[in-house]
Amino acid sequence: MYPFAMQERFRSSEQYQSLFLLMKFNMLLDFLGLLRESHKLFFRNGKAMSSLTLLIILVTSFLLVIHIYSLKPIITDITIKANFLAATSPTGAEFARLLTAMMYDFRVYLGLQWIFILGFSFTSFYFATASILASAVSYCGNDLSIKELLPRALRSLKRPFVTWFYITLLDLGYLSFLFAFVFPLVLIFNLKLTISAFTIVASILALVVRTYLAVVWNLALVVSILEEKCGIEALGKAGQLIKGSKLRGFFLNLVIATASSVLFVLFRTVAKAMPIKALIIPLLLLNCISCLITMVLLMASTVLYYESKAIHGEELELQGSLEYAKVSSATPLINADAV
Repeated sequence: MYPFAMQERFRSSEQYQSLFLLMKFNMLLDFLGLLRESHKLFFRNGKAMSSLTLLIILVTSFLLVIHIYSLKPIITDITIKANFLAATSPTGAEFARLLTAMMYDFRVYLGLQWIFILGFSFTSFYFATASILASAVSYCGNDLSIKELLPRALRSLKRPFVTWFYITLLDLGYLSFLFAFVFPLVLIFNLKLTISAFTIVASILALVVRTYLAVVWNLALVVSILEEKCGIEALGKAGQLIKGSKLRGFFLNLVIATASSVLFVLFRTVAKAMPIKALIIPLLLLNCISCLITMVLLMASTVLYYESKAIHGEELELQGSLEYAKVSSATPLINADAV
């Protein structure tokens, strides 16, 4: 009896392991299917999608070049004045003149930095909205020219901006929670926040949790662009839609985050071996690849939105300018004319 019971337990353990491996394999297939559908999405409306991608790369590269070459002379001027200031007597009039001039240059530097931060933020947000709209039209098998897409994206910015504001608050709340959790540990155990095993493990765990939370956040942006919902309502709708598909979204975010991290490490490695004057080349290359990675994330998030709709089998109604039909695996969820 005892050997027989052991055999049954061993057999059930093998069956459990096989079932677990099968579930993991199915998850991998679902994730690969999401990437494959995103790849197809680009070519369904290839002209508009390629034009939009090229426009994003050109505009962001132009802003990057302007940013670098407008700040370079100011930084050089501040450095020169700081060197002269160190060699000047603090009691002389020349010291006061140099200090005043250097503070003025520093204020100009901060002002330009804020202008470029706002410019980059608006450009990224606007093109993200346009990319999701273009992906939605492509998913439905319809065509939309770049001239029609850009004005529609501009008119659709209000709802995703409100949702982005709420997402930012949630992100700040998560960072505050991390600080409130880690800071007492540092004080109690006298930990040093240097490059140590504790710091690396804690950072990886924090990033993984944040990546998991971002699944709902990313989908909420898609919801706020394609539906007449924003803020808390869009976040709630995204939380409902992602049920049953959260692992696919998590794998997507994890792959994108890993690719971005590897890209950044490669850039730093290359940058250390290059002269400062030639850094503009790897910076532009980094910008191009980052734009492509972001485009993949936005297309995949749009596909995830539609597939989540199909899984839940919702019957949708007319909402504002968005015209829907009943959801099924073969029915598009949004008309191109309504985007």
